[in-house]
Amino acid sequence: MSAPTPVCPLRTLRVVHLRRCREVALETAAPVVVITGGNGAGKTTLLEAVYLLARGRSFRGRKAGPMTTRGERGTLVEGRCEADAPDGRLLRYRRDHHGREHSLDGLPWPPAGDQRPLRIKLIGENAQSLLEGDPALRRTFLDWNLFHVEPRLGALRRELSRVQQQRNAVLRRGGGRELAVWDRALSELGERIDHQRQTFFTRWRTRFHELAATFPFLDASDLVFARGWSAQQSLAEAIVTARRAELSRGHTLIGPGRAEFQLERDGARLALSRGQAKVVVCLLQLAAEQVHRDQGLAPALWLLDDIEAELDAHTLERLWGLIGQRDGQCILTRVATAPDPGPCTRPNATRVFHVEHGAVGSSAEH
Repeated sequence: MSAPTPVCPLRTLRVVHLRRCREVALETAAPVVVITGGNGAGKTTLLEAVYLLARGRSFRGRKAGPMTTRGERGTLVEGRCEADAPDGRLLRYRRDHHGREHSLDGLPWPPAGDQRPLRIKLIGENAQSLLEGDPALRRTFLDWNLFHVEPRLGALRRELSRVQQQRNAVLRRGGGRELAVWDRALSELGERIDHQRQTFFTRWRTRFHELAATFPFLDASDLVFARGWSAQQSLAEAIVTARRAELSRGHTLIGPGRAEFQLERDGARLALSRGQAKVVVCLLQLAAEQVHRDQGLAPALWLLDDIEAELDAHTLERLWGLIGQRDGQCILTRVATAPDPGPCTRPNATRVFHVEHGAVGSSAEH
């Protein structure tokens, strides 16, 4: 079977005063873009720039330090995306003392329900944190993937946050007649959100297990969804059951705000090495991408931060066969002191950039 025709949603990338990158301009119109460089050279910062264009926020935490280059007053990222317009569409992220801008063709970012011109899939350097970290990480991961096929989820989540805040305030006051109003709102809203999550999860789980079947360390494992209250009760019934504990603690203990998913074997969370965890996160993203494509969405742009780390050559080859041969664009980093594209390439369709001290050298085609 021949590889699908690649789609290159990001044509250009311009980065000004983002961490170590003072001013960088790249022509990224290639199915595979490889960014090489030593540790701390600025490779991940270029992935962060693309993420800022797509999401309007960073995937890096406070440990990464200030976003704006030291001594400068602001950060600017611009990218031109493939679209029906002859010159594509201009995405911009700006952050300075005037505030923050996230715009498309000079206008504020489209409403949540609109199709986004740049849909991304990230595999970061600490992939295992998704599986081992706080349940909120997994809940956010699930909901972000669900949002692409059910854009109304964003409004439902905002309403859920409002309802829980109001309900918690009543619980802290010891309850009363007003609590019944917020109980009903939580029950109705929670069931709607849960229905959307369950529908997506069923499709996602099926696709995940199709991919996992060829990785022996995942034999007999299962992707399990926990909705945030007992599977044997409606949310209205579970609210009544939890009443005493919630009044005692003064906040909501059940509902869709407690949902998450786990990878389990024999009813216990599956213990994984760092390399195995990276494989699982890749498969989770691939499974979600397949659900998105089944629903008619355009291919995602993949951001792979040092995908080679912690993987043996055979496993890397298998993963790249699943990711790199799809019809979406890939931008990936690798630790190298010279512009060597490494094993993750596509013949005659790879562009390589080498980064040193936040500056990018000339590109090469492979």
